[in-house]
Amino acid sequence: MTEKMDVLEIVLPVLVMIILGMLCRKWKLLDQNGVNNIKTLVTNIMLPVAIFHALATAKYSGKIGTLVLIMFIMLLISFGVGFLLKRFMEEPYKKYLPFLVCIYEGGMMAYPLYTSLCGSENLSQIAVLDIAGLLFGFSVYMGMLGQTENGEKINAKSLFYSALKTPAFIGTVLGIIAGLTGLINRLMDSSFGPGYLSAESILTTAPIILIVVGYSMELVPELIGPCIKTIFLRIILQAAMIMGVLIAVKYLVGSSRLLNLAIIIYMSSPATFSMQTFLKKKESSAYASTTNSLYCIVSILVYIVLAVVG
Repeated sequence: MTEKMDVLEIVLPVLVMIILGMLCRKWKLLDQNGVNNIKTLVTNIMLPVAIFHALATAKYSGKIGTLVLIMFIMLLISFGVGFLLKRFMEEPYKKYLPFLVCIYEGGMMAYPLYTSLCGSENLSQIAVLDIAGLLFGFSVYMGMLGQTENGEKINAKSLFYSALKTPAFIGTVLGIIAGLTGLINRLMDSSFGPGYLSAESILTTAPIILIVVGYSMELVPELIGPCIKTIFLRIILQAAMIMGVLIAVKYLVGSSRLLNLAIIIYMSSPATFSMQTFLKKKESSAYASTTNSLYCIVSILVYIVLAVVG
């Protein structure tokens, strides 16, 4: 019963926000311009602040560097395989498939599931896995997603300059620098610490992006098929990636129960909800939102199995 309550406590806020977004569309409380404004707010302020804080307060070491490298290589492989899997999808969804079988939703799904199972004192075990995802996600991944959404040809030079101007990528780089120097940890230990944490909490705790996910979600017959197929392809690919990462970590870093659980839970989460902020077309937004929302069921099932197995 306790485990079921834990799952409910974690998942219910996510479901409530998604349902609220759906109701906002049904009751016309928001229009597309309003949703686009929310995306702009999240992309330019809330998301960069959350990323900066997570990386600025992470603990860095030589083993963590190896772990980040393993995760980065895995992301490149899974992203590349996603392009090979496009042949199994139909238009107009196939061009978005590589983005939906790669990257993970850490903050709003994997983190709370992991801390419920292993305790908040072990959050760093899963947070370090997210470093590679943040670096890759807000440079190559989001840059290519934006070019794909706009119908542009993939251009490496444009990706580079786009990343330099992306607030989330800037937050990632500054967060790593602050984490390596210990600047923010020293700040939090000072008299300014409570004020900093209060400001950070106000800017990042409201999962407003989930309203966008719910607003864009459409459970219509013509969309269910492509979404289920995408979920199936992601499950198959990520199962293989999880095995590969677990083996690499065992021989290169040294595995432990807490780290293994972190890898499994993190890589069983849906694609990042933040991709919604880069999707402007209704069809792509609905496809991504519906797929990610349904994939939360997979994350919950994995969590339950791990909780039962112990």
